[in-house]
Amino acid sequence: MGTTIKDRQIFRDMNILVSGMGNLGVSKTVESPKIEFMTNERDGAIAIEEVIPLLKPMSMKLTLNEYNKEVYAAVGKQFRETPTFFAKNSTVQGGSNIQVLITAKGKVKVLEDKIPDRGKEVEQTLEISIEAYSLEIGGVKKVDIDFKNMIAIIDGVDYYQELRAHIQ
Repeated sequence: MGTTIKDRQIFRDMNILVSGMGNLGVSKTVESPKIEFMTNERDGAIAIEEVIPLLKPMSMKLTLNEYNKEVYAAVGKQFRETPTFFAKNSTVQGGSNIQVLITAKGKVKVLEDKIPDRGKEVEQTLEISIEAYSLEIGGVKKVDIDFKNMIAIIDGVDYYQELRAHIQ
C-alpha cells in the first residue's frame, strides 16, 4: 500500500468586506481568531494542566495593504451597532480551488495607520474583539462560535447545546 502525496495548498490574498459597507480592500495578512480554552493547573506529586471546555475571549487582526477610507466608516459604525467583517479567499491545491470564508462579528479595539518608510508598502491594521466567529472551508461550516448566544459548534457538533438547555 503506497503513500499518497498531496499537493500543497497555496493561500491567495483575502478580500475584506464589512456588512452594509462593502469592500475594505485586500488583506496583506489575516490573523484569524484562535480557539483557545481555559485551563487549570492541578498540583500534586506530578502537576497537570487540565483543559476546561470554556472558551477564552477571541480577537482577530486584519492588515490591509492600503489606507482605505471605508475603514473609518466601519470603526464609526460600531458606535451604533456591531459590524460583521468577512474575509473571503481561496486556496489552490493541485488543479482545485477551495473557497475559504471567515465571518467575524465584533468591534474594532485597535485601528493602526502605520506610516511606512519611504518606498515601502502602506499598511492599515484593525484588531477586532470577537462576539461571533465562523469558518467555512469549501462551502462547509467547520466552526460556528457565538459568545452572546452561547454557541460553540465545531465540525458539526454543538458542544454547548446541553449547557444552554440547563440555563435557559
